[in-house]
Amino acid sequence: MIANRASQMWILILLLLIWNSAPLTLNACTTAVISGKATADGRPLLWKNRDAPAIHNEVALFTAGPLRAVAVVNAGNRKSAWMGMNEAGFCLENSLSKDLKTTGKKTGMGNGGFIKHALETCETVDDFRKLLDKTNKTGRRTISNFGVIDAHGGAALFETGPNSYTMFDANDPAVAPNGYIVRSNFATTAQGLPALPEQRHLGKIYSAERYSQACSRLELRRPQGITVDYLLRNLTRDLSNKQGTPWPGTVNGDQGKLPEIIPTANTISRSTTVSAAVFQGVKPGENPHLATMWTILGNPSFSLAVPCWVDMQEVADPLTDQKGAELGEIALSLRAWCIVNDGKGVDTEPLPGIWKDLWKTEDKILKLTHSFQQARIEHGYSSGAVTRFHQKMAALAMQAMQQELREMKQAAINLPAPPPPQFAPVKKTIVIP
Repeated sequence: MIANRASQMWILILLLLIWNSAPLTLNACTTAVISGKATADGRPLLWKNRDAPAIHNEVALFTAGPLRAVAVVNAGNRKSAWMGMNEAGFCLENSLSKDLKTTGKKTGMGNGGFIKHALETCETVDDFRKLLDKTNKTGRRTISNFGVIDAHGGAALFETGPNSYTMFDANDPAVAPNGYIVRSNFATTAQGLPALPEQRHLGKIYSAERYSQACSRLELRRPQGITVDYLLRNLTRDLSNKQGTPWPGTVNGDQGKLPEIIPTANTISRSTTVSAAVFQGVKPGENPHLATMWTILGNPSFSLAVPCWVDMQEVADPLTDQKGAELGEIALSLRAWCIVNDGKGVDTEPLPGIWKDLWKTEDKILKLTHSFQQARIEHGYSSGAVTRFHQKMAALAMQAMQQELREMKQAAINLPAPPPPQFAPVKKTIVIP
């Protein structure tokens, strides 16, 4: 699975130290809000790949607010949330959009604090809009594209500055003719663009490539109906070049040999991606507790998705730890092994082996969960049963990740030792008195 190069063992150690000590400076999320009109089963979907300097993530339950919620947070920090859902079936995520900044000092909640507050207080897309109206007056520190779905068929995106916002309704054919809205790290209102800009509109706007790649991947699937499985496999792990063409050998690419190195400055699955989530909402009239947060801790190209629900009694151990959930920490190790020296690309040699091992486990988790959800719809299950199933799926993912880590370590042990240093012979005679 792992390349037999002696230097890689030392590169791994060095990169692990770098990732844990040197903060990254770039937030580069890619997201989509998908109406039930564009999905295979009529349930809305919400997706986010999170790129952030906080590389250690975990899943947390929030139980102190008016509404119980589950979310992905920075490890050990319960003051903010970065993507999550609550007991009303309300799901929320964001992507940073610095072009929404305004002049002057701002007060109020920032992006992560605002997400947590909304998860604890909002039940619908309209509730979220009312919260924005209220905080337009009091002020926020938000510069963000917020994606929202609810249990009543609502699906919308809000380009949100400190004192204003613009709503884009994914159910409105005039705004989202294809039933979905994609954003990366720009706001169409700030850039003077239409709601669904084409590549030709974007010029050199930062993150335009990721936006276009996500639109292209969704459009390919739209005739059959977009699914959770497709988002997890084909969006969170997309590796495309700057022109938007998937690299050969990757999940969306043509069959063929991977290039030796894939630059990740313009890919959706980036060397800086720290987690991802796909939210599957419910149809109007369904139990909102059926809404599912499919959570990937760590870079999706090196990790596995695990289903989470708001009525879990507790989060499975591999997904929670105040220093970084164990499943995500293994993904960090696998990623560090593959990142090239400058941190701007991925050495692809180990990838086929990693994907072959991990994705068959994820396929199993997806199949079991789809059956479990159908049984919940037909018969209903207690929170205890939901918790046990969640823990079982987390255990399956953890076993696969641990096996991958063992193989990596064994390969490192088996690497040939570097040759001893050679010194030029001493030609000068040294006289010792």
